[in-house]
Amino acid sequence: MARSGLATGDLGAGPALAVDIGGTKIAAAVVDADGTIRATARRPVPAHRPSEVSPGGREPGEDGVAEEVFGALRDCVGEALASAGIAADAIGGVGCGCAGPMQWPAGVVSPLNIPSWRAFPLRARLRELFPERPVLVHNDGVALAAGEHWAGAGRGVRNLLAVTVSTGVGGGLVLGDRLFHGTSGNAGHIGHLVVDVDGPDCPCGGRGCVEALASGPRTVHRARAAGWAPAAGQPADGHTLAAAAAAGDEIACRELARAGTAVGAGLAASASLLDLEVAVVAGGFAQSGPIFWDALLAGFGRHAGLAFVQRLRIERSDDPGRIALRGAAAFVLAPHRYGWPD
Repeated sequence: MARSGLATGDLGAGPALAVDIGGTKIAAAVVDADGTIRATARRPVPAHRPSEVSPGGREPGEDGVAEEVFGALRDCVGEALASAGIAADAIGGVGCGCAGPMQWPAGVVSPLNIPSWRAFPLRARLRELFPERPVLVHNDGVALAAGEHWAGAGRGVRNLLAVTVSTGVGGGLVLGDRLFHGTSGNAGHIGHLVVDVDGPDCPCGGRGCVEALASGPRTVHRARAAGWAPAAGQPADGHTLAAAAAAGDEIACRELARAGTAVGAGLAASASLLDLEVAVVAGGFAQSGPIFWDALLAGFGRHAGLAFVQRLRIERSDDPGRIALRGAAAFVLAPHRYGWPD
């Protein structure tokens, strides 16, 4: 159930169909105008076949893989609608959060972990499924920010940053009680805020970014380079690394703490620039336990020198999957706070 306290003046026509697309999963929900999630559905993202996808361009099987992913999305939203007992033409609109990068507001997406979706016209394709309904597509970190502000840990504040620490490090901003997009829709992208000018190279082309130090793959890469290895049969990923840290592995502990420290420094810099009230942190590492979290708070404390920065309240997202779906729904249910011109 949604938390109480949603401003009734924000409520648009409902229910909304909400979609959340990540690197490994697709989720959909039917969300009522008061934020109540009526029904949900989930599908894995179909695995791409490396022989069909090349970094330099499209190869003969790639369009088929892209359509397979969209087919999983279509099935997922169909299941959510059926579970809610509502027809496609009865929804008030579609809000979608998707991993980036993307062209905004056109909703042309190129998620890093869905190789077959390169310049994929997601918004246009959703409009084909739901003609004559508003369809809004934004970055998944932005959906998280809208959800936390509308119905989560940031409810009732005016200035909020939401951060997700996962395969990448992303985020979204609410400033002055409104979703803040920036010039290209990338406002709040804390992952590419520099926290170590002599730090490692980042996939963005810079160096020393929060993402270069704190993303799951980068943290695992550092740990493996230092000699850490997962137990037999375990994947070398962030979840396994966090479990090893919790079990006392020295290398895993050090690298997970380094990731937390980088995020904390990024939060301090963000609060210094934007005079924020609340920062909400989500993602696998945020849920991993005290090693990451204590390092995050210590890193923030070390860099938060000014009194107004020190007042930032840092929260862990308590249900990021459902909150992100509510945020995507808020794009259409509370448009004057979380929507944008078509």
